[in-house]
Amino acid sequence: MPKYFKNKPVFIYIKLTYFSLLVSVLVIISCTVNFSTLQKESNLYHLSTEAQLNTKSYSEKIEHFYNTGQEGYFTGKSEIQIYYKTYIQNKKDSPAILISSGRAEAAVKYKELIFDLYNNGYSVYIHDHRGQGLSGRMTKDPHMGYIDTFQFYIDDMKHFYDTMLLKTNHKKKYLLSHSMGGTIAMTYLEQNPNDFNAAAFGSPMLGFISSTCKAIKYLTRKELKYAVGMGRYRLDKIPFELNKLTGSEVRFTRIIEGFAKDTLAKLGGSSYRWVGRSCEQFDYINENISHIETPFILFSSEDESVVSTKAHQAFIEEARKLDKTCKAFLVENAKHELFIEKDEQRIETLNQVFNYFKTY
Repeated sequence: MPKYFKNKPVFIYIKLTYFSLLVSVLVIISCTVNFSTLQKESNLYHLSTEAQLNTKSYSEKIEHFYNTGQEGYFTGKSEIQIYYKTYIQNKKDSPAILISSGRAEAAVKYKELIFDLYNNGYSVYIHDHRGQGLSGRMTKDPHMGYIDTFQFYIDDMKHFYDTMLLKTNHKKKYLLSHSMGGTIAMTYLEQNPNDFNAAAFGSPMLGFISSTCKAIKYLTRKELKYAVGMGRYRLDKIPFELNKLTGSEVRFTRIIEGFAKDTLAKLGGSSYRWVGRSCEQFDYINENISHIETPFILFSSEDESVVSTKAHQAFIEEARKLDKTCKAFLVENAKHELFIEKDEQRIETLNQVFNYFKTY
């Protein structure tokens, strides 16, 4: 019996072991989604490739460009400082993309994506969500994933939109999100249906495996503790072959290097409080689909092991019943990080994103 359970009631160990087995089974059965699949396409938008990333000169070119962005902070809800970066095209009426990143992510993780978006004519805006990246923390442990009120994520984004995007005369404005950023972005669309011309969601966090939210109801008393199996930042200790994020080794390595350079941006596992607040938000977004007016496209990864693909399907089915303007695709042979995946899957996904945005 593990040391942690020494002198603990045996039935707790048995229940948690059963819980772990149940979680594994549910992950397997929740990975089937009935969406159209993307087809292999040529690099229509001249996106960066793994071969280019493997050359020092090209990597330095991306690094140099990233450092040219305007950076700063604004004060979010509850006096938390929110870090942001912007890349504004010389043509002031250029279309703009606001990036809503995932949990434990930061602007430093999106250097390649920002570079590619800008080179396709978009002004780019990105902020680090509260409690992660270079934004302010709410706990003494800076590695603990925590959120006091989930709505604050949306309020921060609204402030960023109103004070930054609206100050520049962009002819079109788009929202691009990933994972937890998708939860935030979908809520934003439900509350602010007229701010964006269209939105794209890569592996959005619309639900966990079914047992997680049920189990968390009995564990919320441990609000300032890491959830089971979670701890401080350790992505750099995970071998590429065992990572759940991407099938691209060069891009996985770039993630590690990015956080190694900007150590303050590191974030570890989530707290019980963060999980509980996220579960509550899933209920909210599913109850308010009718308020969405923004056209959106959603991508679900075939080899997903972080978020629920069944939740993607349920959300899209309800959106279609309500006659919402939306599309959904399954990206074959792709893990969670579609915007940081192997060339084939990344190019397929971003081609569709650009095509969709051009439609609106």
